Amino acid sequence: MIIEHYQEFRELEEKGLKKQASKALRDFISSFENGREREEWVWEFLPTLQTNRHSRIRHEIFHELVYPILKSGYENNDFDSTLWLGKLAQNIYQAQQLHQELNWVSELSLYSKSHELDPNNDEARLLLLKALVSWLEYSEHEWPSGILYGNNGATFEQCEEISAEVQRVLKLDKEFAHSEFIKQYVKKLSEYRARFNK
Repeated sequence: MIIEHYQEFRELEEKGLKKQASKALRDFISSFENGREREEWVWEFLPTLQTNRHSRIRHEIFHELVYPILKSGYENNDFDSTLWLGKLAQNIYQAQQLHQELNWVSELSLYSKSHELDPNNDEARLLLLKALVSWLEYSEHEWPSGILYGNNGATFEQCEEISAEVQRVLKLDKEFAHSEFIKQYVKKLSEYRARFNK
């Protein structure tokens, strides 16, 4: 691996020289000698990789270097790989073929699996909590007309599922950062469920 190519890529990218930056990146990617070298670089550089405003890292780096390492770890129930796939979910969503390879996995399910793999890891707990709260916020965004599940109004059975997720939020939220939100959400959910009995 010739790290100078990567440094050159970063400098050219910062100057806005797209064509030259792409060439330096191609040179860098093809300079790896083997899988072990690739893996060492990925784990060393992952925390420093720049994401764009869509929370994505450069697609060549993701596709050719990062994804193969993370996918392999994820398939072997490796905590770090699973958590990082969650953090880079936007890269996965943008690449239909990769998303399909991972069985259309969602950011929420990746954080959920990370939390199962290491229930004592605070970063995984907080990322899962944030994803669950976002999911609940989305489900109530058409209130008072209803509570959504996906793009449709939640069925009575789906309300049970939502209720279970609310309990999960309460368990994960050790800092009580979402207590007020959950209090008003539970009220809306019970009002919505009462409509099924009318």
